Amino acid sequence: MEFKKFSVDMKQYGTGQQPTRPQEENVSFHDDDLDEMLSNSQLDGSKQLEKFLVFLALCHTVIVDDRTKKYSAASPDELALVNFAKQCGYEFLSIDTDSQDVTIKLPSGVERVYNLLNVCEFSSTRKRMSCIYRDPEGRIILMCKGADSVIAELLN
Repeated sequence: MEFKKFSVDMKQYGTGQQPTRPQEENVSFHDDDLDEMLSNSQLDGSKQLEKFLVFLALCHTVIVDDRTKKYSAASPDELALVNFAKQCGYEFLSIDTDSQDVTIKLPSGVERVYNLLNVCEFSSTRKRMSCIYRDPEGRIILMCKGADSVIAELLN
């Protein structure tokens, strides 16, 4: 799988054209407007876009090799999503297996720690996976991803 396009808040990102700069593994994304917003550290006032990129950095079961800092994932889909978040500056750094604290780095260089409370693994029956986190402000957040048909039905 390669990450090429996405949409947030009714706006589509990604042209489908060949990228003009180096990409993370499993990522083939090109969008000059998004690149400019990210390089200026301004997501055009879109809190939803920032939430989406944080979501990609957090909602997964990817493992980081401490020595090489390379990601490994059970599926190429998860790898592509986490690598795209990293390419955008939202980098999954680590998970502490004792405390279940997950650390991500934002484009500003600030590190944020989220406490992973539970993971509902993907299954062919549910056709989705979910992560429950306590965010740095103490709020509990449910993050869910999966098949379009299943997620759309749940949103209705």
